[in-house]
Amino acid sequence: MLEYIGLDDSPILSQIPNQFRSAAFLLHPFVHMPDGWEKRKRERPFQHIYPSDEEILNIGKPIPWNHISQQSGLTLHEVGIALHDHRDNRPDLTNQLLVCFDTDLYFPMEDKLSVFLLNDISKVLGSNGADFVLYSEPIDGRKGRLKIEEIKPEEVSDLTPSVIMLMDENLEFAFISEYDTYTTLFLTKDDNIAEIIRRMNWEAIICDNKTTPTWFLQKS
Repeated sequence: MLEYIGLDDSPILSQIPNQFRSAAFLLHPFVHMPDGWEKRKRERPFQHIYPSDEEILNIGKPIPWNHISQQSGLTLHEVGIALHDHRDNRPDLTNQLLVCFDTDLYFPMEDKLSVFLLNDISKVLGSNGADFVLYSEPIDGRKGRLKIEEIKPEEVSDLTPSVIMLMDENLEFAFISEYDTYTTLFLTKDDNIAEIIRRMNWEAIICDNKTTPTWFLQKS
């Protein structure tokens, strides 16, 4: 079983295990809750509330980065920079991003796997005959496995408060969440990663030999 893969600032494809040949960053959807949801949830004026995983799954709507890009006039890379403004100091892009926000639109899920992606991730992990998902998380060093056909998104979300790596038992696919990111790193041992992404209708940045974890700072 593979241990959680921590990444440095070098190109992704140069630091992933040898059995993986392709990688892509899956873009976590923004979260839209029903109109007036936050106002009804507030206990005091101007309190900011982020919906729980259960609320997102039950009544939330995924909003793709492309939609946010069109509404804000930013490229996908600029949306990425704006989301990471606390680290990259581009308040101009952040302000431009916030123009398209209303009170019930929220940033994508950070650090952990987006609950919007978990059902599709389970499908990919079981697509080549695997019966179990293996998981590894670095905070407490926990590892284990779950039966794919019994997995529920909220169960995966509860495995760890933040970062985790999921793999199929045959180690053909891996999905990795990282600190301070709004993406999931998808690894596969085959070269058909673009076809998988297209089939699952994911938004993604496919890694080439130069793509680093800060892909949004690289020229598109």
